[in-house]
Amino acid sequence: MATEWSHGYPVDEVYPPAWHPFQSPAHIRAACAIAGVAWEVGAETPLSICDLGCGTGYTASVIAAGGPAWSVLGLDYNPAHIAEARSLATAAGLPNMRFEEADLTELDEAALDRLPMFDMVMVHGVWSWVDDRVRAGVLRFLRSRVKPGGVVVMTYNCLPGAAAGIGLARLVRGALLDNGALEARIATARERAKALQKAEARHLLPSGWLGVLTGEAGNAREGYLLHEFMTAHWRPAFFADVAAAMGEAKLEYVGSATLDENVPAMTLSPEQREIWDAQPDVANRELVKDFCVIRAFRRDIYVRGARGAWRDAAVDALVLASASAQPGPRKLAAQGGTAELPPHILDPMRAALAQRPHSVAELRALPGCGTTTPTETLVMLVGSGCAVPLWQLPGTGLGWDEAVATARRFNAVSAARYAPHAMGGGARLALATPALGGGLLAEKFELGIAALIGAHPEVLEIRGEDVGVDLPALLRLLLPPETPPKDVLDNLIAEAVKLIENRLPVWRALGIA
Repeated sequence: MATEWSHGYPVDEVYPPAWHPFQSPAHIRAACAIAGVAWEVGAETPLSICDLGCGTGYTASVIAAGGPAWSVLGLDYNPAHIAEARSLATAAGLPNMRFEEADLTELDEAALDRLPMFDMVMVHGVWSWVDDRVRAGVLRFLRSRVKPGGVVVMTYNCLPGAAAGIGLARLVRGALLDNGALEARIATARERAKALQKAEARHLLPSGWLGVLTGEAGNAREGYLLHEFMTAHWRPAFFADVAAAMGEAKLEYVGSATLDENVPAMTLSPEQREIWDAQPDVANRELVKDFCVIRAFRRDIYVRGARGAWRDAAVDALVLASASAQPGPRKLAAQGGTAELPPHILDPMRAALAQRPHSVAELRALPGCGTTTPTETLVMLVGSGCAVPLWQLPGTGLGWDEAVATARRFNAVSAARYAPHAMGGGARLALATPALGGGLLAEKFELGIAALIGAHPEVLEIRGEDVGVDLPALLRLLLPPETPPKDVLDNLIAEAVKLIENRLPVWRALGIA
C-alpha cells in the first residue's frame, strides 16, 4: 500500500528487474545522430550517468557493468529498492556503481550541489506516476545536475493515447482500496471491468491496461497491477506540457529513443504525413503524431544545449554489430506498418555483420546496397533485431580484458539471481558487455546459458575457425541436481541447441562468452 513517505505510490512489492535497450548510451547516441544533434561522446569518454528513480537498480547496474570506466549513480526514495540495488552491485563487484536513497521533494540546492554533474540522466517510468512535488524535484535535479550538452531520457504515459486508461484506473483503484485480501480485491476489480465490458459501456475503451486486467493480454503479476493501478497520482501527459516543463531546466526535445518514430515515413500514413508537415512547430507535429500512432508511452530524448550535426554523416559514422545469427527474413513493426528491407540489400548487410562490425557507411557501400539512406539502414537493421549499435569495437580500448571480466562477473551474478533453471521466455534481462556500453537483450534461459559459458570456457569446442559448445558438459552445469522428466530434458536440449546456434556467434563477437 501507499504510505505517507511514498507520496501515494504503492510500496508493497519492489519493482522487478527489466532491461530496455533504448536506455543504453550507444542507442541514445544513435537516436541523436538520426535527429541531427551532436552528442560528442566516444569510447574513451568517462561518462557520468544517473538513473533517477532507479528502482532495484538493474538497469543502472547493467550500464555500470558494460562501462566499468564510467561513474553511475542510482537514486530512489524506496529503501527496499536501494537495499536490493546495493546487494546486486556488491555481489557483482561494481565499484563504479553507487546507489543512494533520496526523496526528490527534499533535495535542496545544497544537497544537489554535493552530487556530480551528469552526461546522461534517465527518468524512466517516473513522470506519469508521481505528484507535482516530485515532478518539481525532478526538474530541480535536471536544472542543476545535467552538463551542458548532456542528454536526458524521459519516458511517460502520453495523451491522447493513454486516455482510455484514465477512467479504468479510477475504477480499478476504487476496488483495490477496499478492505480484504489482495487477491480478492484484484478479482473484484477484474469483475467490475468485465461486467462493464459485457454491458458495452461506451467509455470503457480498449487498451493495453484493460487487456492486462481482464487477462486477455496474458496474466499479469499482482505486483504489476499494483504499480499500474494503485498509484494515487497517475496522470498521462501531453507532449507539449512535458516539453514546457523540461524547458524550465533548459532542456530541448530532439527526438524519440524509438528509432523509427524519428522517420515520419515509417510512422505516419501519407495522409497523416501531409497534416504533420503542415504544423507550425514541434509541439503541434508531435501532437499530430500522438493522435495517429498506436501507443500510450513516449520515450523522449532531451539535450541541454542541443547543437546541430550533419545527420547523414553522423549516422554513417555509427558502427553496428550483428545481434542475431537466426536466418530468414526480418521485418520491422514500425508505427506506420510493417517495413522490410529487400533481401538483395538485407542479406549482404547481414552477411557482412556476421563477419565483423561495420559502420553504416560501410554497409551502404556493399554492392547493390547504395540505394538506402543512412537513417533507413540504421533504423531497419536495429529495429528488426538484426543489429545493435556499438559503443566501442570489441577487443579495443584500454582495459578491454578487465572490462570483459567485469561484465561476465555481473552476468553470472545476474543469472544466479534472476534465471535459475529458467526456460523459454520471461523477463527482459540483459547480458552486459563493454562492446555495447550496456547490455544485449536476453531472456532468462539465454542469461543462464551465456553466464555458464562465460564462467566455464571448458565447455567450448574449438574446431578450426568455428567455435561450438560441448552440449552434454553444458547441460550438466545447467540442470538441477535432481534428474528432470524426459520430456523436460528433451525440451531443454532442443531449446539449448536452438539458442546456441543463433546466439553463440553474437555472444562471442561481443565478448559476452
